[in-house]
Amino acid sequence: MDFEFSEDQRLMQESLHGLLAERQDMAAARRVADGAGFDQALWAALAEAGVFAVPVPEAQGGLGLGPVDTVLLLEEFGWALVPAPAAETLLAAMLLARCGTPAQQARFLPRIAAGSLRATLALAEPGGGFGVEEVGLAARPRPGGWALSGRKALVPQAVEAELVLLVARFGDEGRLGVALCPAAAPGLARRMHASLDLSSRHHLLDFAEVEIGAEEVLGGTPEPAHAALLFDLGAAAAAAQQAGIAARLLDEAVGYAKQRVQFGQPIGGFQAIKHKCADMATAVEGARAAAYHAALALAEGGTDVARAVSVAKAFCGDAARLVCREALQIHGGIGFTWELGLHLWVRRAKALELSFGDTAWHRERALARSLAELGITG
Repeated sequence: MDFEFSEDQRLMQESLHGLLAERQDMAAARRVADGAGFDQALWAALAEAGVFAVPVPEAQGGLGLGPVDTVLLLEEFGWALVPAPAAETLLAAMLLARCGTPAQQARFLPRIAAGSLRATLALAEPGGGFGVEEVGLAARPRPGGWALSGRKALVPQAVEAELVLLVARFGDEGRLGVALCPAAAPGLARRMHASLDLSSRHHLLDFAEVEIGAEEVLGGTPEPAHAALLFDLGAAAAAAQQAGIAARLLDEAVGYAKQRVQFGQPIGGFQAIKHKCADMATAVEGARAAAYHAALALAEGGTDVARAVSVAKAFCGDAARLVCREALQIHGGIGFTWELGLHLWVRRAKALELSFGDTAWHRERALARSLAELGITG
């Protein structure tokens, strides 16, 4: 079996890398952190490049590609610190393409492909845990639809999104499913969090009997499998972005080590720095492999998806944490400064590590799956 990416896939990644290197440099990331707001020009450039069309089926105006192709885009999003809801919009497209009714696909996917519809995902709740089983937001039946009541926390860039895909418990039995809620729906209040990630805004959403139609439930009826897929796609996307962040800080550290002179020579010539860079490079390659494997598992389906995603999320979280720490060390005192900007990648890496399950949670899930296969429970 050939596990290499095709030439077309690599060209697609290189094209996006070049676009982001030009438009989303360190100065651009700092402008967002300083309060410049959402970058409309960057979004338009991504749309013009066809980025949002990648996971959309050809019948809906897209390229009809899958998770294996999309993971390359998400890795570049992490490398360039692309603000939300770009990644979330790609994930929404994949969910709709897989699980949406024909009417839902026709309604949303052409607009996502064209870049005219922004979507975000809402899973976490105040005081709740990581998994979908922790969801408590209620969807109660109403004539012709449902009424949503509850809260969602840390929703990426909710004020810029037109559509929120959220996990809720439907009916008296509390069946898990995914709702497609308009961000401007009456009764939905949004409040910005004081978030660690300064390069993307996150919001608290308060649902006070927000009414949605029956046609605004993903797939037409609540399905726990749809909620599980939203979680796994979100975790895999976070892992891919962490791999990209690790690659970016490795690039920054190596570049600095080549030009920073100490004792008459570049510090990259010292064995201690070489060892750090080698450890970082090994971590980056391992993170990429884990993220790519999770994308392949999502593309193929089957029973190993959850474990592959959890392995990727845990491994990429560890790798990003190691590379961030070593990159700051190589930069010395300047590495911590606001002006340099490395902290923006460190902040995003930490925010991603805690989204869709942290490393400890995913290690436990992967272990539980493996033990279950051996018939060991409890």
